[in-house]
Amino acid sequence: MKKYLLILLALIPLLGFAKEKKDNSDPKYLAGAITLNEEGKVCFSKEIKVPSLSKAELYDIMLKWADSRFKTEGELTSRVVYTNEEEGDIAAAAEEYIVFSSSALSLDRTRIYYQFYIKVKEGVCDLTMTRIRYWYDENRDGGQKYTAEEWITDDIALNKKKTKLAPICGKFRRETINLKDALFKSASDAIGERTISGTSSVITVPAQTGKPAISANGELKEVGLEQLPSNLNEIASKGRITLTANGEEVEIKAENWGGFGELFNKDVAYTLIDQSKTAVSALAEHADSYTISFYLRGAAQASVVITCKKSMSKEMSADELKSLNQSIDTSKSYKMYIGEITGVQMR
Repeated sequence: MKKYLLILLALIPLLGFAKEKKDNSDPKYLAGAITLNEEGKVCFSKEIKVPSLSKAELYDIMLKWADSRFKTEGELTSRVVYTNEEEGDIAAAAEEYIVFSSSALSLDRTRIYYQFYIKVKEGVCDLTMTRIRYWYDENRDGGQKYTAEEWITDDIALNKKKTKLAPICGKFRRETINLKDALFKSASDAIGERTISGTSSVITVPAQTGKPAISANGELKEVGLEQLPSNLNEIASKGRITLTANGEEVEIKAENWGGFGELFNKDVAYTLIDQSKTAVSALAEHADSYTISFYLRGAAQASVVITCKKSMSKEMSADELKSLNQSIDTSKSYKMYIGEITGVQMR
């Protein structure tokens, strides 16, 4: 037994190295991924344009989000430290853990400290993450402390050719970028939740003028969204509709089609998925991109194919479901998936 334990302990560093190696050449983490501000500090920023929301509405959304996201937990102190509603400013100081790897026998992690700034104006929200520093291996002789500027920049955290992450500081760079992405997505989702809370007023259908008739035969051709028929739900109810993702196609119902809308100045499609349908739900949940295909009655080929990149999802209340489809069964649990439309084809 002791022999096997020694072998396992010897393998732990190799297992950790394998995890780090998996992402060490992903372009997402390579040259240009780390940006500096005018002061030479590592600084990540994102602008979210939401013309439908006022400055006051954005401020309310972001303050609630920040109060929820930046909370003290145990010995880790995170909180909103400054607010100015008139100027549209919110600032938070954060302290949390980044876990590189964890097992029953080892835990590799670092504390990360950073400041997060939110600036809202009419229809615009600016997010900034900066003043980043780390406290690594704190339980071993006090650990080591680094700033982002001396630890995760291109010159330090990449190899000479800038094609791979460096062995040690590279993992700090990778997980810091992942944290930044998660923060920006969480804030964007909070805004998106408010934007789509009145979905019935957001969903639109293209105008009918000058539309060609769709066909069950012929070649699929790229078309503009405005060229699609507005009665796709009716077409689906008489024919069928499918969802395809990760190489798998499943049939869904006409009631699952929510329509078109606009989110963050981009055309999107709304799809309602019954959570009791486990196969369809799992497919929608784990796909980054997908297609929605509409078939005329008896047709073997899709007449309309809409390609989407998943933007966000939202659990739907009974009132929200009714606003989308009066005939939908509100006793069921539905999740709405919002996908940015990246392609439209029609026969």
